Amino acid sequence: MTTDSTAVRSSNPLTVLLTSKGFVLVLRLFLGALFVFSAADKVADPERFAIAVRAYKLLPVSLTNLFALVLAWSEILAGIMLILGIYTRKAAAAVFLLLVMFTPAIATTIVRGLAIDCGCFSNEGGSQTGILLILRNLFLIAACLIVMRFENGFFSLSRLLSRKPRSA
Repeated sequence: MTTDSTAVRSSNPLTVLLTSKGFVLVLRLFLGALFVFSAADKVADPERFAIAVRAYKLLPVSLTNLFALVLAWSEILAGIMLILGIYTRKAAAAVFLLLVMFTPAIATTIVRGLAIDCGCFSNEGGSQTGILLILRNLFLIAACLIVMRFENGFFSLSRLLSRKPRSA
């Protein structure tokens, strides 16, 4: 007796939840709001954010100002796109790439014994780099992967704008 693997997968309650349009929408909005919120302080005070970037000691000092500006605006743009549902899979992929970049950067601070503020949410001092930030990022990476894979345009501006007018 053979079973259809898609039928088996779709009957798994966890799979049904993780792929449901409501759950994917919640993840999309959560990721978008998180990245807009985290970028707001960075965009408002790029000089202070550049100082947080320098603390990682991964880039030449001459590049940290430009990197901080590009990073902050990338975060806010990707977050807004996720919230509005514009090029949602691409925005989720951008957030995924940012997280894939952040996670090893945080790991290097642990390995090198640096006790620094991660620069994640606030320029006023936030979380210290550590294993919990890596675990948080892994959760966010998984959320991005779910959005990238199962986003179907539910409650999105892209879907609303792509609808063809009804003929009279």
